[in-house]
Amino acid sequence: MIIPTQVAAQDQGQQSNIMNCLKNYSLYHEYYKQHNYNDALPFWKLVYKGNCLETLAKDPKYRKYARYTLQHGATIYEHFLGKALNARDTKKADSYLDTLMSVYDKRMAILPEDSARVLSYKGIKLFKYKKDDPSILNRAYNYLNKSIQMDQHKSKAPVLAAFMNITVSLYKDNVLTGEDVVNNYSMLSQIIERKLNETPDDKEVQAVKDNISAMFTNSGAATCESLISLFSPKFEENKNNPDVLKKYIFWLKNTGCEDADLYLESLIALNNIEPKSSIAYDIAQIYKKRGNFNTAIDYLKNAIQLESDNTIKSKFYIEIADITFRIKNNLPEAKKYCKLAIQANPKSGLPHILLGRIYANAKNYGEDELAHQAVFWVAVDQFNIAKRKDPSLTNMANEFINTFSKHFPPNETVFFYGFKEGDTYELKGWINEKTKVRIRK
Repeated sequence: MIIPTQVAAQDQGQQSNIMNCLKNYSLYHEYYKQHNYNDALPFWKLVYKGNCLETLAKDPKYRKYARYTLQHGATIYEHFLGKALNARDTKKADSYLDTLMSVYDKRMAILPEDSARVLSYKGIKLFKYKKDDPSILNRAYNYLNKSIQMDQHKSKAPVLAAFMNITVSLYKDNVLTGEDVVNNYSMLSQIIERKLNETPDDKEVQAVKDNISAMFTNSGAATCESLISLFSPKFEENKNNPDVLKKYIFWLKNTGCEDADLYLESLIALNNIEPKSSIAYDIAQIYKKRGNFNTAIDYLKNAIQLESDNTIKSKFYIEIADITFRIKNNLPEAKKYCKLAIQANPKSGLPHILLGRIYANAKNYGEDELAHQAVFWVAVDQFNIAKRKDPSLTNMANEFINTFSKHFPPNETVFFYGFKEGDTYELKGWINEKTKVRIRK
């Protein structure tokens, strides 16, 4: 019976301590509710400085009172801090700020589950009251950074905004590097995008997104020159690291640096590690823009091999056909890629538009004058197919039809070669199409 008696005595003592703590809590809380912080403070200290916080926190029924006490204490000391600042008493203000930080530290010790949130409070308050002190600002940066790492997408929008603001300030004070700014903006952007995916109509998060983007843009760390200077020295050591390459590509693209060699090199390196149709296509567009059409075609072919969607494949074939037609002037080869585009997506009218243009540009095709003009028949046939397959192409197709119908042979030419309107006519060779004889109107 000795042990139960001791336990009962301990329980009774524990309950007595809790009741005493709650009594002091009640006394300060009455003044606190009236915003009478001067009279609240002595009774608040009785709860704060003894073992009350630990005692209350241990009991699930009373744990919330430990949290309330710490929250109220932070409010009280921030009130005194504001008054000291208004009175321009810097020394007293600094003392109150230190005490406020201690209250936050106590809360993390007593209620570790609140740590991420409290770290954000510490960072924001230091930023609010000491933004002109780089050393203290660095502490605020570390608190917010740790808080965001812990909370990730659960971080509050103002915390994300404050962290970016401090990041830019420390960058301008040469405490952080341009790479730090880029990395932090990248991290915050990913968090914000996830938050917006979950709550697309959250105006506060959208506003913070716009604010953070503006801060990054105006930071000076977001120019092509600064990004290239930042990334180029590390490219060789990271060219086999897809995560780093994706970061290079993301930043260079979103900063309008697609013309940089580093952007192209990063795309090529990433395509070698993680081949994707979209990457190969982007590389092709760069080479096309630079006038290196053979390499552009090679990467378009690479994109086709990597692509599983036939609709997209068809578009890639059309692009190869267009380069082959307009730039290389190889009409038979261009026709081949148009046909491949049609096979990939039989519903598309676009390859027929291009094929019609290819036929219409087959100058002096065949062995006689009628064959030379017959190319316009097969060209118009393709434009008619295009608008039949895709009515949205009707206006474009009709413009081509009106243009090239003017080049149909006159009746006397048709008659001279032994044909009449409506007869079947076959163009042999690489065109290899049958069509109907038509007369120029």
